[in-house]
Amino acid sequence: MRDRPHDHRARARGVLRRAARAWLALGVPVTTRTAVARVVGRDRVEGVEIRNLRTGRTRVVACDTVVFTGDWIPDHELARLGGLVLDPATKGPRVDAALRTSQPGIFAAGNVVHPVDTADVAALDGRHVADHVRRWLDTGAPAGPGAPIVALAPFRWVAPSLLTAGSAAPSRRRLLLWADEHRAVPRLVARQDGREVGRRSLPWPVAPGRVFRAPWSLLAAADPGGGEVTIELA
Repeated sequence: MRDRPHDHRARARGVLRRAARAWLALGVPVTTRTAVARVVGRDRVEGVEIRNLRTGRTRVVACDTVVFTGDWIPDHELARLGGLVLDPATKGPRVDAALRTSQPGIFAAGNVVHPVDTADVAALDGRHVADHVRRWLDTGAPAGPGAPIVALAPFRWVAPSLLTAGSAAPSRRRLLLWADEHRAVPRLVARQDGREVGRRSLPWPVAPGRVFRAPWSLLAAADPGGGEVTIELA
């Protein structure tokens, strides 16, 4: 049974309320329904002007640091400048399970491929890609074309995003996905060319704000020579 949209909003509000209470208990002021209108200061930050979204009133809060956060993107500057094909969802270079990019001999790993994963997981990508780099140095064989892998809403992206023939499984035999909704017991379905090619029920939840890992075996029946492979929640 799917969680309803208002369930996700209720959970988010609950998390924010608990966080606000924790900060208030420590004596840290918390301001809600507020936007930063401008940063005050010339050579250094002296404060921020904040605007109440209900009343429109503004006031200046003295500070020496402003921290911004938001959606993460990969560290893709070199890939973009090098003309690699970028995945429109991850905004990193499109790679197959061997982490091969659109340019023969160029590989991408870790947070170059996808945003916001931990350093230890990114390091495992480096270990995984080493054998593929060595193989390419020995043979020079290109990856060849493949079938795009696309994540459907509520997923935002999937990595790797290309299924190529003869490619081994990705690092730790996992597909990485990012979701905007919560599912306590997710059921994943993979489809290609109008038919279902894989289905898995997983015991770990899908949750916003963290990478979700799905077994590579979900795509075992997919054809690298076929059309686009989609992954969605049932």
